[in-house]
Amino acid sequence: MADKGPRLLDGLMSTMTYGQMRCYTDTLDVTISSALLPEGMTGFYDEATRTILIDRRLTYCQKRCTLVHELIHWQHADTTRSGVYGSRIENRARRETALKLVDPIEYQTAETIYEGDSYQIACELDVTLQIIQDYQRILDTNHSHYNATH
Repeated sequence: MADKGPRLLDGLMSTMTYGQMRCYTDTLDVTISSALLPEGMTGFYDEATRTILIDRRLTYCQKRCTLVHELIHWQHADTTRSGVYGSRIENRARRETALKLVDPIEYQTAETIYEGDSYQIACELDVTLQIIQDYQRILDTNHSHYNATH
């Protein structure tokens, strides 16, 4: 099946619930199913069938974050997860997922309220701790890059 153009996720918003995200994905050329995945695997994307599997044992917050992560793989038509290239793809997906799910103003507000406690910030923003840690790495990288150039 040939692509008709770029795969966009413009309608996917950080404020959406998992249910709203699932409804939104009905407009995309991807199939999403629930499954019992192997230990340690929360989600999986297969480009050949354009199918996303989400582990059914996850909480709604975890499912929400995993769905966005796997949709990023779909958006880029990712086909591999092994080796150095696979690591780069995974890092890109994690970075883009954090940027998609974390609103900068909401993050700043939560960081102030919870005095930088990553777990509390994650709870407030309805994302996993991993998403907050990935977002903080982005902030640290941007801050370090800014200081190095100014």
